[in-house]
Parts: sequence; C-alpha cells; structure tokens
Amino acid sequence: MYVKIDNINFAYDEGEVLHNVSFGISKGEITGLIGSNGAGKSTTLKTMIKKLKPQSGKITIGGIDIVSLKSENFPVAFVPDVPVYYEELTVWEHLQFIKALYPQSNTSIEEIIVKFNLQEHLYKIPAALSKGTLQKMMIALALLRQYDVFLADEPFTGLDPKQIHGFKQILQELKQQDKAILISTHLLDMAEGICDRYVFLHNGKILAEGGKAEIIKHYHLKAELTLEELYMSLIEGGEHHAYL
Repeated sequence: MYVKIDNINFAYDEGEVLHNVSFGISKGEITGLIGSNGAGKSTTLKTMIKKLKPQSGKITIGGIDIVSLKSENFPVAFVPDVPVYYEELTVWEHLQFIKALYPQSNTSIEEIIVKFNLQEHLYKIPAALSKGTLQKMMIALALLRQYDVFLADEPFTGLDPKQIHGFKQILQELKQQDKAILISTHLLDMAEGICDRYVFLHNGKILAEGGKAEIIKHYHLKAELTLEELYMSLIEGGEHHAYL
C-alpha cells in the first residue's frame, strides 16, 4: 500500500470521532471511503492532509511519516467537501496562483481550462459561479498541483450528469497515471461504478476493507448484492474489522 493509515484516533471536545482507523491506498487504484454523514469520512481525510492532528496513530505516504513532510513537498492533491477560495480572485487568477506554487507540475493551465470547459468563466469571481462550476474549479486547482495521492471529499456535490461523467473520466486518467486515489462519498451507486476497493466507515470505526467480491466472500453474503445492500448488511451485522 502506498498510503497507510495506521490506528488513527481522533476526538473533538464533544467526543471521539475516529477509533483505531486503519486502511491502505494503492497506486493505480480508486478506493472509495464509504459511510453515512457523520461517519468520520471528512475527519479522516483532514488527518491525511495534516489539517487535523490525530491523538494517536500514524499516516505514511511511500513509507514516510507525513509529519516529516513539508508543505512544499507534500504529495497530496485535495478536493474539500466545501469549496475553499479567495473571494476577490477570478478563476483565471486562481489557476495562475496555484501554477505559480507548483511550477514543476506537468499539467498546464491551458489543458485544465479545456478539460473543464472554463473558458467562459475565467474572469468571474467565485461568487458569480454556479455550484457545479465552483466545484469544477476546485477539482481543476487540485489537478494543477504536484501529487502522487488524490483525495476528494464528496466530489460529486453540485455536479450535473455531464460534469459527473467528465469527472469520472478524469479519475480513470489519474488511475492510468498510477496515482493513489481516495474518494469519500455517501453516494453508493456512484461509488460502485468507479471504485476498485472500498473502506466502509461507520461511527468512526472500520467495518470492512477490500474489493466488493472479497468483502462479500469474507462475510458469506450473496454475490449479487449491490454496494448499498452490502453496506447495510455490514451495519446490521455489527462493527467488524476485515483487512482483505
């Protein structure tokens, strides 16, 4: 596994959010972090980008503890669930700013503009963008970075069917580029169509980890279960741990 999350525990003042969370992400695969709202998905991702510091546990990328990785060398691109931007900068200025921070990135601004059909929005500020276009801008900014790991927290929010199709194509391109990809979502039908592996998170604990067929076999469930049915079976069956 290129990325390893090892026994992460995290608590806010109001109580524990993550309890002994452990799983891995491999290069060249799309992993889905699956769980309901409040399961701990966003908190998990925030520990992976060092926005939150866990009370215990360790996260490594390529065998290196992320604590020792400096910001300029941090190999992670992140799409947050809530867009983060500079209110007075246009889309074009956002792209220029990120490119200036990561000049060694092989991705060009021109390539990104075409890929996301941003031509007509370049000189608009974020407040003038639709929710879907704003989300496209956030994904575009993430792709302009230098990274080996791509994390996205509920990335389908606000995207229309055409935009979702385009984003799925981008994920497949990243997979072919041997990136390690983790998508957090509660949209199980969406995840089932694109993910190679799954990490099921419930109440801050891992229920199961692995490919769909592997998990089904491990729990002796019906092979024809949808991902939603599998998730519900895991919840109803109790809080198990399966590292497959």
